[in-house]
Amino acid sequence: MDPAIQNAIARVPIWKRITLGTHAGVNAVRKALETARMGVGDSADEILGRPAFVFSRTTTQLDLVVLAPSNLGFAGESPTLAEIYHRAAQLGLEQCPGEAGPLLRLQYINQPVGEFLHIAMQPIATYGGALVDLTVANGGAGLLLLGGDGSPDVRVSTRAKFVFVRPSRVAMPNASREHPGLTSGTHAAEQPSSRLDGTPSFGCGRDDGQCID
Repeated sequence: MDPAIQNAIARVPIWKRITLGTHAGVNAVRKALETARMGVGDSADEILGRPAFVFSRTTTQLDLVVLAPSNLGFAGESPTLAEIYHRAAQLGLEQCPGEAGPLLRLQYINQPVGEFLHIAMQPIATYGGALVDLTVANGGAGLLLLGGDGSPDVRVSTRAKFVFVRPSRVAMPNASREHPGLTSGTHAAEQPSSRLDGTPSFGCGRDDGQCID
């Protein structure tokens, strides 16, 4: 692994901090999202209620960073999700628990239009067997929590933005704790790409447009 990339990752400031365990299960989270008038896609809502989607029973704080595959050293051909997560783990980053998706959606109320943040997470299978992960989005019609194709072999643009957990052991001592903006290595939102229903997804990042909500 390139030491320069490792050092750059360690110096990325914390973007946001969330606290797990603040909602007592799926019904409480769904109610909070509804009260906040935040849209939830069909597949996202389905996996929230799946047994494999775990809600913490204890409060735990997580420090989050936002990085694109290009920040992790990918260039040229779009990497797969499996490749992105493997590289992130090599750099000391961790995937988010699924619970981070709805909690971040509730917290991130000033998300700019056109931004789609993929939650780096283990996908959850729907009743039909599709592997789904979560995306926190503002496509212009309000704040959304969407489901996307979480298959390990799906290819993603090197400019797509991912939310990772950064353990404190990875951070440099001078990395700030609560950074108000996105990391310096992230890119402006991409141009709209087609979702499966034909509506603009404003840069969902999937090379094949598989933002399935």
